[in-house]
Amino acid sequence: MKGLLIEDDPNKAKKVLNFLSENFKDIEMNHKISYQSGLQEIFENEFDFILLDMSLPTYDQNSSSSSGKPRNFGGRDILKEMKRYKKHSKVIVVTQYNEFDGGSISINELDSQLKTKFDDIYKGYVIYKSQRTEEWQNELSIFLKSFI
Repeated sequence: MKGLLIEDDPNKAKKVLNFLSENFKDIEMNHKISYQSGLQEIFENEFDFILLDMSLPTYDQNSSSSSGKPRNFGGRDILKEMKRYKKHSKVIVVTQYNEFDGGSISINELDSQLKTKFDDIYKGYVIYKSQRTEEWQNELSIFLKSFI
């Protein structure tokens, strides 16, 4: 089984990847940190599932360049491209936020929109909270076990 994590927060990524390696030993994970690098990875490889952050930088940041314009809905943009190019990996959004775009849209509203537009690939969301480790881990486990 092969998965991809698209997440720019290094602490969150480390905790998610550690959890997966400890609890799902048969999963091989790749990790990308921006909209562009994540999308490129999806186009170049096949994945059984993708764990996707919603807010992403446009590009990977390195010592010689910035990460470009922040994309508040970079995860949704990736889903659009996946649908457009007929990529069929199952997607779970893993986010730290209950609201997006300055509070104009709640996670429940976003979830409803994503289910409507991307029903063949979008499987739901998990709220990641560093202080409530067991909660997000249980939710993520349930999602993964539903299609592994």
